[in-house]
Amino acid sequence: MASLDRVKVLVLGDSGVGKSSLVHLLCQNQVLGNPSWTVGCSVDVRVHDYKEGTPEEKTYYIELWDVGGSVGSASSVKSTRAVFYNSVNGIILVHDLTNKKSSQNLYRWSLEALNRDLNYFTILLKC
Repeated sequence: MASLDRVKVLVLGDSGVGKSSLVHLLCQNQVLGNPSWTVGCSVDVRVHDYKEGTPEEKTYYIELWDVGGSVGSASSVKSTRAVFYNSVNGIILVHDLTNKKSSQNLYRWSLEALNRDLNYFTILLKC
């Protein structure tokens, strides 16, 4: 019998870019008819068999954590979302092709999830 490993993947991006729709499509294999705003975090699961029928076969229990919210600079918002960022195996960054700002904010989302300070990276880029 194949072992079952848990994989935690964050799905991050600005409000309204389609994170919930993407997660629903990946986990349920169907389009989400009427998406609503995610308050806090929503977790959906997909079971994935890797290399089925081989000695390396593993079954992964993939948790997709759809984190709601905006990229506010308020530390209370960031600290509230920080509880979702522990023990992460991957990050999916989502943006809206028709909204340039949502694309620009992906950098901030990644820094927040990785618990990095934007000023620190700005200084490194200038060196």
